[in-house]
Amino acid sequence: MPDTSLELMMDVAQRRAPADLVFRNISVLNVFTETMERSDVSIVGGTIARVAPAQEDLEIPAAETIDGSGSSLIPGLIDAHTHIEMSLVSPTAYASIVVPQGTTSAIVDMHDVANVGFDCMRHHAIETAASPLKARLMLPPCVPATPKLETAGFDMTLESLCEAIEWPDTLGIGEAMDFGRILDCEPEMMAMLSWAKDQKLIVDGHCPNLSGDRLQAYAVTGASSCHESGSLDELREKYALGFKVIMRRGSLQEPFLAGEFVNGLADSTRVLLSTDGCVFLDELIDQGGMINALRQIIAEGIDPIAAIKIASYNTARAYRIDDEVGSISVGRAADLIVVSDLDSVAIEAVYIDGELVTPSDPEQASTYDYPIEVMQTVRMDPVTADAFRIETTEPDGLTDVRVKHFLYGTVIAEEQTHQLPVQDGVLHTDASRDLIKISVFDRHRAGGEHTNAIVSGFNLTDCSFGGSIGQDAQNLVVVGTDDDDMALVVNAIREMHGGVAVASNGQVVARVALPFAGIMSPSGPGAVRRELDELHACLEAHGCTQMNPTFNLSLLLTCAVIPELKITNRGLVDVDRAEFVPLMASLSTLPG
Repeated sequence: MPDTSLELMMDVAQRRAPADLVFRNISVLNVFTETMERSDVSIVGGTIARVAPAQEDLEIPAAETIDGSGSSLIPGLIDAHTHIEMSLVSPTAYASIVVPQGTTSAIVDMHDVANVGFDCMRHHAIETAASPLKARLMLPPCVPATPKLETAGFDMTLESLCEAIEWPDTLGIGEAMDFGRILDCEPEMMAMLSWAKDQKLIVDGHCPNLSGDRLQAYAVTGASSCHESGSLDELREKYALGFKVIMRRGSLQEPFLAGEFVNGLADSTRVLLSTDGCVFLDELIDQGGMINALRQIIAEGIDPIAAIKIASYNTARAYRIDDEVGSISVGRAADLIVVSDLDSVAIEAVYIDGELVTPSDPEQASTYDYPIEVMQTVRMDPVTADAFRIETTEPDGLTDVRVKHFLYGTVIAEEQTHQLPVQDGVLHTDASRDLIKISVFDRHRAGGEHTNAIVSGFNLTDCSFGGSIGQDAQNLVVVGTDDDDMALVVNAIREMHGGVAVASNGQVVARVALPFAGIMSPSGPGAVRRELDELHACLEAHGCTQMNPTFNLSLLLTCAVIPELKITNRGLVDVDRAEFVPLMASLSTLPG
């Protein structure tokens, strides 16, 4: 927030000195009274110095005066929980997209980039802090998210947290997502959470399907929020326990309507709104991040004034930054949105620190000076087709196989059982029934483990598709109909130092380079979007029916903290039990 002398602000408040900018006769949202009030707003040095009932005949000296008649003024929106990395573009590019569309602040969890390495997280933090977006950074404690089940490029420890908490704009501890380790009182996890509690740091939660005594025990640790509730009953139980309930809205389907939850509460001050990074890049560019999330919850039955408060002040208060942002009130930063219509939240202009935000050039690449160590993070060995051979002791003929099937547009990945043929001790797939191979490789080191399994949901006919973006460990995941093409994809990603690629009939036919930590592009958002559009069109030509297969490759296959069946570089995982399960459904436990 700009540094403005108290004396100057007091003079502007009393109209004894000119403001930099004054909005006259504009309808202002008062988040404290939840009313719209016709007001004059004076800004000096980027800070709001005066908000008073509009008086047309009152002289208010100012360098610039804007007649706000017919418009409304609302606080800049604050994303309560997001992962910039999921956009596949750099923090600079991300800010250039969302800030002109009204997201002026964000609570940024650096979980994805931290899984690649501590230096990657540090440079991500530095670039984010230099962007126009007012980001408050949250340090991820669960890296890897599930260390018993997957291998990442970095292991977060208490020592690491103590170092990183000193970085600028670092607010607290990110989502404590491995609730299994927490409930098992794993020593390092307990040390991190105890330290955070002693330091009075905010700790974000992540606890899908937890209830009863287990939820009570989880809450004892200080993890105080959740954005992964699967039902209204789960939401209500967490809210009644004092959790901040973060509603996620973006490109995914969610299991409840916002109005069904919020309108039944006597007090909704602990309801927040976030994107959780779950917005496809094209939709982020075309529809915005938080502005689209806000419009969604209004469409789901929440009064616009209450919805805007949820999307701004509630988050500022929850994260102890309401003395700086979140409201149009004296002493707060002039982070403002001018709208022509409250119901549709139609944006006319956005201001940060009293300065008009202008749209950025979508072709503008990041100018951040990335060191080589964060641009060459795919360190696995080259692979051949043999890496994808699935050998089995099952007899020749048909055998029952566990299949990971994901439901498009959701975060659900269910377990199914299908029959596939075994011949000479090798399991074969069947693309005609959408039963194809999936492989996950530890891409952070040479000689790492990898796992093969079966997936359905992509509907690929004759191609393979992969990327170095498999959450949470950011390992390399590839799906495909042909072992040779799958090897081509993996090796192409190695050569790009990270990215997404498609191969068919012995050729790489589409690719998008993501060299920053292997998960983000330093190119302008327009260029990245065009490359992704071309890659997705290629996949569509090879049978894929999904709108954004890259996003699904990233989130829905390997994330072993979201139920129910996932695959990591170390095996096929039953998430609810946090245990490996065999690919062959005839086996209840892994052999050996």
